Amino acid sequence: MAEPRDAAAVILLSDDQRKVLWARRNPALRFLGGFHGFTGGKVDPQDDRCEVRNEPESEMRRLIACAARETFEEVGVLLVRNGEKLTRGQRASLHDDLISGREPFGAILDYWDLWLDAEDFHYTGQWTTPDFSPIRFKTHFFISVCPSRQEPYQAIDELGHIEFVNPALALERWSSSDVLIAPPVLFSVRELALQADPSMDIVRAARNLLAFSAETEGMVFHMDLNSRLVMLPMRTRTLPPATHTNCFIVGQRRFAVIDAASGDPSELEKLYRIVDQLVEAGGECGAIFVSHLHPDHHGGEAELKKHFLEKYGMAVPLVGHELTAEALDGLVSFDERLHGDDTYILKDNEGADFRLDVLHTPGHARGHLCFYDQQFGFLLSMDNVLGAGSVLINPPEGNMTVYLETLGRMRALPGLRSLCGSHGQAVHDAVGKISEYIDHRLERESMVKEAIEGGARTAEEVADIVYKGLDAALWPFAVRSAAAHLERLEELGGLEGSDAA
Repeated sequence: MAEPRDAAAVILLSDDQRKVLWARRNPALRFLGGFHGFTGGKVDPQDDRCEVRNEPESEMRRLIACAARETFEEVGVLLVRNGEKLTRGQRASLHDDLISGREPFGAILDYWDLWLDAEDFHYTGQWTTPDFSPIRFKTHFFISVCPSRQEPYQAIDELGHIEFVNPALALERWSSSDVLIAPPVLFSVRELALQADPSMDIVRAARNLLAFSAETEGMVFHMDLNSRLVMLPMRTRTLPPATHTNCFIVGQRRFAVIDAASGDPSELEKLYRIVDQLVEAGGECGAIFVSHLHPDHHGGEAELKKHFLEKYGMAVPLVGHELTAEALDGLVSFDERLHGDDTYILKDNEGADFRLDVLHTPGHARGHLCFYDQQFGFLLSMDNVLGAGSVLINPPEGNMTVYLETLGRMRALPGLRSLCGSHGQAVHDAVGKISEYIDHRLERESMVKEAIEGGARTAEEVADIVYKGLDAALWPFAVRSAAAHLERLEELGGLEGSDAA
């Protein structure tokens, strides 16, 4: 488990306090790449050297300095006192001094007789990244107002699509799956939307957010990806580097649960809390799906079915593909078996119907299912495309040719915008991510060809060349992946001299 690092962020309001600044994080970033969020980042040792007035606690001074520095670095806004004397050109010059490393933030402030005032930073609490993430932060949030003569801009590559947005409109864009946002951002935008009448009541918003952070101890265990999709990572015995398998709850007034992947009581309690809230608000569960046969994707479905029946008298069917049902005979008792693609009608929070397409997508596993909400353009790619790590294609259950065909079919889904796999975070650019997967597999295939031409004859020999330097713990998976590529090359025309497949 990664240790969380201290960080700070600014919820920056426009000078009329009617809008909030957000931006899309660079998709290439490992942490929440492609998500919309606020300015902010990890604490730097130099942050201790910034003057912060009206704040007696050294730790809070350090966090305020971090929040202000990161906002200046990322969007060029200088949240200081006595800053009105600076021209736009001077601020740009100071920004260049900071980014280039010529001068630390504190030295810049001292030289220009600028200082930070704690009264300009309204603390809203802290949130810690859950332990399922390989990168973790304990982030402290502050509300500040943008100085009237300053306009945010893309100052570095880390943030793009920078804009002041009405909080209610921001919620609409998240609700309809137009953007992805992390829970602390969602909580903040929701609170600001409540306070916007017509401008923000900053003190009340900060007080409410601080109380919520304290009540939950700054921890969240699930993520609302849009208004009708919840992702709950459950700790499972899965392939490294993943440690959790994502369980999905789709819909509200009528919902489905996909991959209740852990039978651990503490993990199931997290799931029960979510589904109980839905049922007690008038919802019903229409189905519990198992996406495929691998052991990190089932284990809690029978207990979940029992929970619905005993607590609510609700008989919920367990659903999987017929090939999955055959493979798990004696382990999972399926009530419904799918033979190909199918469609389920679910209901959102207003009771309106929407369609969830259940797609038979073999390659990683013969009975593998994906789930597509075409109206929102959101694909649950399960183990076919992941937000972290790579997908193992392990013959004979896995087949590389079929897998590549499946990826092509997924990429061509009408209206596709975002996806989330069974491990890791959601991805904003689904088409780009799937294309990246296809290109990666074809590149590996080319490397396997070169290895064979160079004299490799077995999957082990190919893996030794193609995956040179790989962690020894991952070596068996590399061999199986090499075997999958060799099998595909033989299917495409044969590999003379190879006995690997």
